[in-house]
Amino acid sequence: MLRRWRKSLFWALFALGVLLQAFGPHLKIKDNGFIVTTPLSAGTEIRPDELIAQERRMQLLSAALTLGGAVGLALCYREVLFGKRSARHDLVGKEHAVLNSSDVK
Repeated sequence: MLRRWRKSLFWALFALGVLLQAFGPHLKIKDNGFIVTTPLSAGTEIRPDELIAQERRMQLLSAALTLGGAVGLALCYREVLFGKRSARHDLVGKEHAVLNSSDVK
């Protein structure tokens, strides 16, 4: 039950990061200038430094959520991804010795 809940949490974090990147607001740049939409510019002073800072925060949050979810999923599914034993153990482990002894018959 705990594993299922943990996997669901990591899938949700990963999906939230991807959705935030896909559907979040993005700055549009054309001819070395920012394109500001009408609702954003209606009656307020436009400060490019704040716009860029907000965009960077959104990108950082999206990256952190996606990366955190991906690392968590990799840890949850490590047996499926990497097998029950590491590749190094398979190369120098007991199986190698068994193969050598069966070849000698």
